[in-house]
Amino acid sequence: MKDVKVIDNFLNAQEYNSVINTVVSKNFPWYISDESDYPGDKNAQLFHILYNNNIPYSNYFDKFQPIYDKLKIFSLFKVRLIATMKYDGKDNMFHTDLENVDLFKVPTKTAIFYLNSNDGGTEFEHNNQIVNSVSNRMVVFPSYLKHRTIKHKDEEVFRYVLNLNYVDIC
Repeated sequence: MKDVKVIDNFLNAQEYNSVINTVVSKNFPWYISDESDYPGDKNAQLFHILYNNNIPYSNYFDKFQPIYDKLKIFSLFKVRLIATMKYDGKDNMFHTDLENVDLFKVPTKTAIFYLNSNDGGTEFEHNNQIVNSVSNRMVVFPSYLKHRTIKHKDEEVFRYVLNLNYVDIC
């Protein structure tokens, strides 16, 4: 589909290894949330906010610079790491990431960078397309497209993604 762009091997090996080693380090500070898509959905996940509302929120923000550079970002809204848990019988809900922005007036993009391979992915509501979680894969799409996490069921403990919301350079 032309609205959803999938880019495999997004980073070179050195850049990818640096990013994944940062995220899976036992010293990386993860935070727990009992919701993921909407308040009160009781869909637990781990997260780490790198950037929000024009402010870097984390000392780790610069570790992901190769990703920002390759996306050709003009202005960032939000950057966060997410670690979802295995499928627990409860599906995630379709959503957009930027609830307080008129997504049809502001040409925003959402990008999801898959840090590890597993049998999870991202599903799009308008056509039921599923992009599988493959390590070093980037998917970019207009922020107005509703999407949801497909939780993994395989042996991986977590499904790691970097989620970005931004305006790109035209």
